[in-house]
Amino acid sequence: MGEHETEQTAQLMAAIIAFSPYRKTLVQIEPQIVRIALENRQISEALKRLATAREQRDARTSPLKRAELGSDMRLFLEFLEYIHFASPAFLATVGEWPMEGKRG
Repeated sequence: MGEHETEQTAQLMAAIIAFSPYRKTLVQIEPQIVRIALENRQISEALKRLATAREQRDARTSPLKRAELGSDMRLFLEFLEYIHFASPAFLATVGEWPMEGKRG
């Protein structure tokens, strides 16, 4: 994937993160989320569909609207929910982070 596509993915993921109820935690790990999204076949394909649809409507520079996520909205939000509950910030709240820390 080229630098332009990676930058475009980062911008789209930032906008999608803003729709998540977990955005406060997720913005702290946004670069890692972008990396994971690019490596995940299902998420990267959904991002490509979204980018293509935005290009066809010449909406690349306008703010992303929730409605643009279409049938992939659930996929994106579930992906971000999973990331949130696996994040160091969440795990710390339940006494599971850092991994080498003392438990019990």
